[in-house]
Amino acid sequence: MEEEVTEKLHAVENDGGPDAYKSWAKDYDEQMIKIGLQSPQSIISKWMEQYSPESLQTQAASGRKHRILDAGCGTGLVGEYMGTVFPMDNVELYGGDITPEMIEQAKMKKNTGYMDFKIINLKKELPYEEEFFDSVITCGVFLVGHCGPDCLPNIFRVLKKGGLLVTSSRKAFYEETKEGWDKHIKECNCTLLEVCDIPYHTLAKGISLVIKKN
Repeated sequence: MEEEVTEKLHAVENDGGPDAYKSWAKDYDEQMIKIGLQSPQSIISKWMEQYSPESLQTQAASGRKHRILDAGCGTGLVGEYMGTVFPMDNVELYGGDITPEMIEQAKMKKNTGYMDFKIINLKKELPYEEEFFDSVITCGVFLVGHCGPDCLPNIFRVLKKGGLLVTSSRKAFYEETKEGWDKHIKECNCTLLEVCDIPYHTLAKGISLVIKKN
């Protein structure tokens, strides 16, 4: 099974577009379990270090729930895990992905907390108003054949001032593209608050990044 997943991962590294994931959507979750995928849990844990139920309750009391974009939501693994460890009463979770078939898998899951799904391409302007989201999560998006740091301005545009992007990246990919990360973070008036190793999966090492929009 691991050899099969390795071949599939190599294939999507050559082309991370919707056609590459279309045929994988139904088996994706099962195969990720086989390689010990932990990045969704790692990213939610990192997000929870920044936001507490109490802080979101305070925000909701002022008139609006905390809006989160799960950018590159895939089959909804982030929302599925988040719904088990964080009270969703004061959260509005939005899912966006480039592959319709992956979104359909996410829609079939119960208790994920997603209130909306859209087809999005992080390499283009996102279909949301400027500064619409209080925070943005991405998991399994920044890697070879998928998204690079040139996608950051599109994410930062829809993130409110003071909001956080909490994201994962393959460690090797981040090290190879670090100059681009630094460039776009600076040009978009953002601050890199933290970079650290995280549990990812058995076939690659991963890191998390926490970036604040000033």
